[in-house]
Amino acid sequence: MASNFFSQDTKTKITQNVLTVTQLNEYAKRLLSGDDLLSFLSIEGEISGFKKYYGSGHCYFSLKDEKSSVSCVMFKVYADGLKFAPKDGMRVIVSGSATVYERDGKFQVYAQSMRTVGEGELYARFIEMKDKLEKDGLFDIAHKKALPLLPKCIGVVTSRSGAVFHDIINVTRRRFPTMNILLSPCAVQGREAPPQIVNALKKLDESGLCDVIIIGRGGGSMEDLWCFNDEQVARAVYACNTPVISAVGHETDFTITDFAADVRAPTPSAAAELAAPEYDKLSDMLISFKERMKRGAERAFSAAEYTLRIAERSLRTPEQGIGMIEMRLAAAEQKLRDTAEAKTAEYDNKLESLLDRLEALSPYAVLKRGYAFVRAQDDSFIKTAADMRREGEGRIVFDDGEVSVKVKDNRQ
Repeated sequence: MASNFFSQDTKTKITQNVLTVTQLNEYAKRLLSGDDLLSFLSIEGEISGFKKYYGSGHCYFSLKDEKSSVSCVMFKVYADGLKFAPKDGMRVIVSGSATVYERDGKFQVYAQSMRTVGEGELYARFIEMKDKLEKDGLFDIAHKKALPLLPKCIGVVTSRSGAVFHDIINVTRRRFPTMNILLSPCAVQGREAPPQIVNALKKLDESGLCDVIIIGRGGGSMEDLWCFNDEQVARAVYACNTPVISAVGHETDFTITDFAADVRAPTPSAAAELAAPEYDKLSDMLISFKERMKRGAERAFSAAEYTLRIAERSLRTPEQGIGMIEMRLAAAEQKLRDTAEAKTAEYDNKLESLLDRLEALSPYAVLKRGYAFVRAQDDSFIKTAADMRREGEGRIVFDDGEVSVKVKDNRQ
């Protein structure tokens, strides 16, 4: 084979097993360049030691797997065609040729193209979509809507069969037992999911029945959650007139929907806690609010009386002017009283409205419509027959009183 590449003098030296370094490297390069496999191949591996020299535009790096690594170079003419920025740790497929660099006798791959693999490719698409929608203003803070303090109904966009909807129900019922929950079911994984999510979201938003909407699903891989990175889903979330809470995956998962929504929750259960207030705390808050309004009205009256007393002590005018000043003082006093009474009436009306809404959502309000509920001896709710058999006895609560009951057959 040596006779195909070297002169007669070189043949003599090869026969004597004495080569120059240049001759050896040249021989190895020609040998490898003639190999069909090495002339054009694709290699998968993880990028290591990536460097781009901005003077020349060439890129130098290594590809490695669990056992080996190989040096690579991508010249400027090919590097300029990359649609993503290569980084250490990124898993890629490099296509090109492999041979020896004569000067250093170094075996290396000459890369002509590069593409990401698996989640690396998905991540690049995620960043590209995020940048695009951010430029379009879909993530602007000024567009975010506040969540309602006391919603009448919570809408949910998720799978009917998944655990997410049941988790949201359980958390919501614990915090506010009579809260209305409306499900708009859809697929949350796969190619058919994006249009179904968009349709389910629009139905809830356009119905006007919900004060807040939770959209999401449980955890999974990046591929599993990919439908929530869909552009149409993000634009549908942004276009909602109803505040939207995104609850996709686990706390460490992020999707485009999270950025487009008004609020992001780390989990679906956390989203339910954000949407549903605690009934007991809300009741205490309203009582405290009423007390503050009462004290505010009392302070207003006290301030008016104090102003009048100061004015009376400061009168030093002749007798003929006293009547006019007294009239002014009386008018000022009446104006202060009218203002204080108007404010008190305004606060009373607001308080009455809030109390009416709270009463309408109270678990005791349904008793007036002929319903009843069962409490255990420790005053907790008994929700199932199995719970009743386990407790053995309890109290049925009606609108006009309570009746104690005891289970005759306490078998499970």
